Amino acid sequence: MPTGDPAAEARLTAALGAGVVDTGPRPRGDFFDYIAVRTRFFDEAVLRAIADRVPQIVVLGAGYDARALRFRAPGVTFFEVDHPTTQADKRERLAAVGASTDGIVFVAADFTQPGLPHVLANHGHDRLERSLFICEGVLRYLPERWFRELLRAAAEQSATDSELVASISTRAPDGDEAARCARTEHERRLAASGEPVLTVPDRDTALAWLAEAGWSSPHIDEVAELAPGTRSGRLLVRARR
Repeated sequence: MPTGDPAAEARLTAALGAGVVDTGPRPRGDFFDYIAVRTRFFDEAVLRAIADRVPQIVVLGAGYDARALRFRAPGVTFFEVDHPTTQADKRERLAAVGASTDGIVFVAADFTQPGLPHVLANHGHDRLERSLFICEGVLRYLPERWFRELLRAAAEQSATDSELVASISTRAPDGDEAARCARTEHERRLAASGEPVLTVPDRDTALAWLAEAGWSSPHIDEVAELAPGTRSGRLLVRARR
């Protein structure tokens, strides 16, 4: 069972939020309901993997995610993979708040460059052992080539019975004008905030890419069905190797 340090996660969160003006309780609505559902989905995947004695949890695009602190468990190694600049900043922040990084391997990688399986192997990831690969809030910010390559690279580095859990944004068919306009406006706001959305396939295409990469037996949750009132097209996917 997890023996992690939620207090360290709280200290990291507080440090990240330093200087941010508190505007009071967060409003409910599309984005916040989506994040709540998404967070629960990935938390449950980690706990399920730990209970199933999966020895390796690979967090792709880890950013400032703190699950490795909260869910640290005996016999489990977390591999946090992200851009070198982000990794360096996170490690400084963890040191500053006195967070133990036991059981965490930091893997610096650029997802728009080839060779992720080799990089993971060089950091001690064993492709002959089962893994849980986590890909939360990452894929839509990658060009199509690298969206598909990240899925493929994770599959290449996975032993039989490994699992991928991923959030995938999909678009409605082109004939749905209202959905297309809403999506365009949402993507415009994200681009203005510095996070341009680059790849949003339709549902069938996204699932085809998943299969072509080597992942099978997908279980798919549509967030809008779990949280009525949220925007359609947001998928939470579990797939097997």
